[in-house]
Amino acid sequence: MITTQRATLCLLLAVATPSVARTPEDMDRPFDQYSWVTTHNAFTSNGNVPNQSQTIATQLAEGVRGLMLDLHYDYGRVRLCHKVCTSPSSVAFADLLNDTLLPYLDDNPDAIVTLQLEDETSAAQLTEELARAPGLAGRTFQPDTWDTPAWPTYRQLRDRGQRVLIFSLNTNNTGDFRVGDGAVSVMSSRNYTVENYWSLGPPVLLHDYGCVSRWADEGRWLNRRTIEGKPGWRPLFTMNQFHDLPVRWHADNDNDFESLSRRYLENCRPVARRKPNFVAVDFHEVGETAKFVEWLTLSAPDEFR
Repeated sequence: MITTQRATLCLLLAVATPSVARTPEDMDRPFDQYSWVTTHNAFTSNGNVPNQSQTIATQLAEGVRGLMLDLHYDYGRVRLCHKVCTSPSSVAFADLLNDTLLPYLDDNPDAIVTLQLEDETSAAQLTEELARAPGLAGRTFQPDTWDTPAWPTYRQLRDRGQRVLIFSLNTNNTGDFRVGDGAVSVMSSRNYTVENYWSLGPPVLLHDYGCVSRWADEGRWLNRRTIEGKPGWRPLFTMNQFHDLPVRWHADNDNDFESLSRRYLENCRPVARRKPNFVAVDFHEVGETAKFVEWLTLSAPDEFR
């Protein structure tokens, strides 16, 4: 089996060409059959230990469609900070929405963007912050408004205008938030997604390529086949591929097509029995993550389908 997978990998490396993952040409597949470049700590492009070297605006322009964001309440606003906020200059969440995300969606009417939140705020704090971004109302994916037997297609999401999917690790901050005359919907990460444990290892020279569920202690496995309350809908799968400490010079190894493909074929696919929808990396433009996710969407085997 491993020999076959390695032969397949060699063939993939021979035929794959560099690409930027943008809007798919085929929009008529269920949303869980697409894969996207996702940036870990997307907002940390400056400071002493950045995870990215580009602003979120540049990431979106280069084809990133998943953003991992940490939310903390400090200096009177919900801000994008890693672990703690150290300055009132830390970008506020609503400012990111108003100044970057919503203008990008307006300029790119086919784009769909996913936000994965590690939210340390209260419901009241998040509600107050979302009220500062009224343009987001009515533009988020609201699963309760769909009665499809599987995930809606990319085209259906686009045509209905629900082009922002928001998942949160904070189960207290999920559901519909009233914003102006509409609603902003936030889904529970634990219910609507699965993901492998996030760390390749503390030092950059250690690589644990195993693929264990982040929530294995809760009995939530990577091969979970359906979302509670949504029969026929598979949880979206995030494959994390980064270290505890981001080091840009090593990202070329972690984000290499062979490294990503080998982990998927030899470790993640056997236990998840499916391909990932979000491939989360540091320094996304280094290496070949975009090439890998394009292959996942177009050619990768997906056992459930």
